[in-house]
Amino acid sequence: MAPSAADQPTSNIESPRADTTAGGGELTVPTLGELVRTTTHLGAIGYGGPAILALMKQTLVAKKHWISEKDFMNALSLAQALPGATGVTVLGYVGFKLKKVWGGVLAPLGFVTPPTVLMIGLSWAYFTYGQLPFVKALFAGLGALVVALLVNAFLVLGKAVFPKLGWRSWKGLLIALASFALAYFFHLNVIWIVLGAAVVGYLLFSLAAGDAPGAISETPAPAAPKPERLSIRDLIPALVVAAIVAAALLVPYTRELMATFLGIGATAFGGGFGSIPLIQASVVDAHGWLTTKEFVDGIALGQITPGPVFITATFIGYRVAGVIGAIVATLGVFLPSLTAIILMADLHGRIQGHKAVQAVIKGLQAAFIGLIASVALQFALKSLLTWQEWLIFVAGFVYIAILKKNSVWAILATIAFSFLFM
Repeated sequence: MAPSAADQPTSNIESPRADTTAGGGELTVPTLGELVRTTTHLGAIGYGGPAILALMKQTLVAKKHWISEKDFMNALSLAQALPGATGVTVLGYVGFKLKKVWGGVLAPLGFVTPPTVLMIGLSWAYFTYGQLPFVKALFAGLGALVVALLVNAFLVLGKAVFPKLGWRSWKGLLIALASFALAYFFHLNVIWIVLGAAVVGYLLFSLAAGDAPGAISETPAPAAPKPERLSIRDLIPALVVAAIVAAALLVPYTRELMATFLGIGATAFGGGFGSIPLIQASVVDAHGWLTTKEFVDGIALGQITPGPVFITATFIGYRVAGVIGAIVATLGVFLPSLTAIILMADLHGRIQGHKAVQAVIKGLQAAFIGLIASVALQFALKSLLTWQEWLIFVAGFVYIAILKKNSVWAILATIAFSFLFM
C-alpha cells in the first residue's frame, strides 16, 4: 500500500495555495469544465490498471499541477483500502478536493463515460452477431487471453499481499487456501467467503503486529478537520445521483440489477480482477443472467476497451435490461466506493492507521488471492480446449507476465491470430 500523509482540508485546495508539486511548481485550480474534460480524456485513452494510475499521476500532478504528489498518494492509498475500481475512486477523491461534491461526482463520471459508451456499442454487436463463426473464433481467442491475464493478476496481487513467503505468512496463506477450497470444491457463495475472511482476518491479524501479509501498525489518529459547510447548490449532483438510484430501486425492471451491483461495488476489495469472483457469483451462479462463456466474453470485451475492469458491469447490465440496464449496472458498481472516499477524504489518517481496519483488509486481500485462483482454474477448463487457445494463453502469459509488456498489444495480436487461424 502506498505511503500516506495528512490530508489538506478542502478549503486549502480551493483558495490560493502555497502547496507545490513534486518538482516545486505552484499548484493551480482548474475550472469544473477543465477537470471533466481532462478526466474524460483519461477515460478514453487509459488501458491497464497500473498504467492508468501512472497516467493519472503524470497528468494531474506533473502536467496540470492541479494536485500535489502527496495528495495524489493519499488518494491512492485510501482508494486501495476501499472496495471498487482504484482509478475511479482516486478521481473521486481528487475531484472532491478540487471542486467539492461537483468534482467528486463529475470527475469520475467523465472518466467512465467513454468506456461505458464503447462497451454499450460492443455489447449490442456481441448479442446481435455473437453467433457468427468468425465472432465465435474471436472470443475463443480472447477467452484464452483472459486466462493469461487472470494468472498474471494472481501472481501480481499475490506478490503484493505476500511479499515474502515464510512461516510468518501462514495466517494469510491459510485464508487464501481456505477461500480457494470453499469456492472451487464446495461452491460456497462468495459473499459468505468474503464475510468469513473479514472476520478471520480481524481475529488473526489484530492480535499481533508484524504478521504477513504486511505489518500492521497503529499510527496516531489525527484530529479530523472541521467539515466545510456545503450549500444546496454544492449538493445538487449528489441529490441527482441519489434520485437516480432511488428510481432504479423502485422500478421492478431495474431494482434487482441496481441492488446487485451496489452490493458488488460495496464488497469488491482487491481491485478489478479481484472483483471477478464476486461478479461471477452474483450474475452467473445466483441470478443466471449470463452463462459462464458469456461472462468470460464480457471480461474480454472489458479488456479491449479503455477504463477499469469493472466496466464489464456495463456488458452485464446491457444483457439484462438493454441500454438502461447498462447505465444502472455501471452506476451501481462504482457508486459505493465513490461515496465512501468522498465521505472519508478528510479522515484518511484514521482509516489508514486503524489496526482493526487494516486487519480486516488483510483478511480480504488474502481471500481474494484464493478466489482469483479458483476463477482462473474454472475459466482455464472452459477456455483452453484447442492448441490455438493454448498457444494464445502461453504466448500471452509470457508477453504480459514475464516480459512485462503492455496487454494492449497482446489483445491486438490475439484478435489478429483468431481471425487468421481459428
